[in-house]
Amino acid sequence: MGAFSDYYGLPQRSERLPMSSQHEASAVDSASAPSHHSGPGYVTNRDTSDFELNDQLREAATRWLNLVPAEHRHYSPAAAERVLESLEEHARSCREHPFRALFVAHRHLQDSSPAVRMAALVLASEALWWLGHFQDAEIAAQAAVDADPESGQARWRLAVALYRQGAFDHALQHLDILVQSVKQFAPAWALRGQAKVWLAPHDPGAGRTDFEAAAALESDKWVVPQRLGNAAFRAAVDAETARFDSETGGSSDDPDVGIELLPAESVAAGKDPDIRWEVANSLGGGVSASPFSPLGGEFAVGARTQVSFGTRFVLYQRNIENLCKDKATLSAEIRKSVAELYKVALHADQAISYKGAPEYHAEAEDLPGDGGG
Repeated sequence: MGAFSDYYGLPQRSERLPMSSQHEASAVDSASAPSHHSGPGYVTNRDTSDFELNDQLREAATRWLNLVPAEHRHYSPAAAERVLESLEEHARSCREHPFRALFVAHRHLQDSSPAVRMAALVLASEALWWLGHFQDAEIAAQAAVDADPESGQARWRLAVALYRQGAFDHALQHLDILVQSVKQFAPAWALRGQAKVWLAPHDPGAGRTDFEAAAALESDKWVVPQRLGNAAFRAAVDAETARFDSETGGSSDDPDVGIELLPAESVAAGKDPDIRWEVANSLGGGVSASPFSPLGGEFAVGARTQVSFGTRFVLYQRNIENLCKDKATLSAEIRKSVAELYKVALHADQAISYKGAPEYHAEAEDLPGDGGG
């Protein structure tokens, strides 16, 4: 990723196009499961040029099949009579049964119909995403793009697989192409904005036109982020921490609440680019990342004294701002994030709950069928 990789210390990425230049992917540990998904990615039955699976893809397909436990290897004879419809159904419900979806996709990777093979590749990418095998999800999506460069579904799946692995420049290349052909797909504009933020984190205007485009298309979901200077964000965090202290009888001196623009080190370690916060131990205890799921901000009243010495809470400014359209929402989101931090650090389940900004994520959206523009 050039200068960006050097600045953040992220691993260098080899050029990803065409498929033959891909790295040989080792599956990501399934314990690093995605905290949000990137949509079924179903490809409709279109005129797809004939193509064959190369040796690298055949080897990857064998690896994918080995991921599927025996109890998920079921296939309905009736489904064989309506293959594309069956693949579409599995795509819509992939998040509930990714193993079964991967098994079905694998069965059709060498189908006689190019359109079926195409749909199988995209379904495989979606299933692998849900299972936390992001490099393999990229391999499947890249093969689909190579087979049909005009497929918006395939390119969307490739873009989100790249984004999840921290290859923001490569993801942006595909999003640039995608928004030209699917101009009304708001999540593509939103993700494009997020990729630009990663590539220019110190620029408060990075991605703004893309966020504006997404908000114009779906104002109930997407926002133009409220940006603050570092000092103003620090002051907002301190104010919300002090407010928290006054309600729980704690002291804001310990633990430390740090602020970084983005979770660059965590992304380099394979974690989600969109996390809003983490709990770290400055004495070498490592970093504990939150899955990006609603925790409710619950914590035990008066329990702050239980936080171990050296614990450090880290808030990621740009990811918090990305959810917030105004200062009021941003203050609420900061307070919610602080509360979530303490809940995780204290393993507390008691009842104070804060409401922050609605959490919509571009990667969690489904792209309309190919040809829908």
